[in-house]
Amino acid sequence: MFAAPRLRSAALNLALAAGAVAVSLLLAEGAARLMARSASGGKEQLERNRYTEYDPVLGWRKKPGAQVVYHRREYDVEYRVNSRGLRGPERAYQKTPGAPRVLALGDSFVEAFMADEARTVTSRLESHLGGRGCQAEVINGGTVGYSTDQEYLFYRDEGRKYAPDVVVLFVYHNDIPCLVLESYLAYPKPRLDFTTDPPAVSNQPVPPYVPAPAATVPASPTDGPTSYLLELVKQRLERGSARTYNRLAGLGLWEPLRKLPMNEELQLYRVPELGHQRPAWSAFTWTMQSLSKATTSAGVRLVVAYVPSRMEVSPQVWELTQERYEIDESFQREAVARRLQYIAGRLGVPMLDLTEPLARADSLLAPTYYQTDSHWNPHGQDVAAQALAEFLATRGFVPGCR
Repeated sequence: MFAAPRLRSAALNLALAAGAVAVSLLLAEGAARLMARSASGGKEQLERNRYTEYDPVLGWRKKPGAQVVYHRREYDVEYRVNSRGLRGPERAYQKTPGAPRVLALGDSFVEAFMADEARTVTSRLESHLGGRGCQAEVINGGTVGYSTDQEYLFYRDEGRKYAPDVVVLFVYHNDIPCLVLESYLAYPKPRLDFTTDPPAVSNQPVPPYVPAPAATVPASPTDGPTSYLLELVKQRLERGSARTYNRLAGLGLWEPLRKLPMNEELQLYRVPELGHQRPAWSAFTWTMQSLSKATTSAGVRLVVAYVPSRMEVSPQVWELTQERYEIDESFQREAVARRLQYIAGRLGVPMLDLTEPLARADSLLAPTYYQTDSHWNPHGQDVAAQALAEFLATRGFVPGCR
């Protein structure tokens, strides 16, 4: 006689639980849609073309006084070039009395178009050195897309005029293969001829950049995913554990990760190296040797700072890279850093590998790299600057710093 009420009660509880789950899922879906809207941002619009200009030696350089706005999913930055064609405060060639100078050479990591001026690695380095007792001036000599050969040429023709006490050469892995190319992303660049000492530019004047005809891009559907919540789960899982993502894909929940073709930059992490990459490594060694000779003859200390990629800092990104490119155990995350350390040691140039401090500071709530961009975010910029300030000060490379 009590069976019917009990069944009704159980059915009611089950319905209430199902309703609560449904409401929770609807609320989560709404929150995911709001997050998707707030995360929307601009796409690359070749902003570099609006603040760089042709240079017959370097290929391109920044235009004095140029301004541009970078609008991306994770940042909005108003970018300005000073009157001398550099990012950062105005600096005269003549040094400020009592203020040692550090010149940073590098690519977009140093130029740091993805961070406000006060939060760039060079601005933060200046601040951290000041906290160590010396009012050093740090000059941002970075330019988007440069590789080590252009950084050497910039120092030879312009950077040395600032009379730095220290030159910090920031090296990123994609600098290496570019040293044997005469263009980068369709932008013509110099090629050094090492049969002369110092090396000369073999293709000077470097041809000017000619924009390709605008391609017709097929219209993409305006509809978003069926479920923004599911899309958010997929994104988080892809970044957190690519192998788990693919295992669930095998159950039919979604498509497996798209496989990508192997590229020349990733091949640098193969051990032993591939034979066709040896000329690029040789060109890097000769370029760094040329820069070392130029700085040493001027009484300037040269230091190398290795800029790791996201996959070298984050085990999750390394796992994602392994899955996407189907790479095996012959690829090693530390391969490029170890090779650079060996070359720097042979040339007697001190080197700081920024991998460990960036990895130590990296976390889910406070990452050191952007998620949709390969560069350091402001937190990463500061971590790199702090580690470099300690390296320079404790080794006595910057006068007056402790």
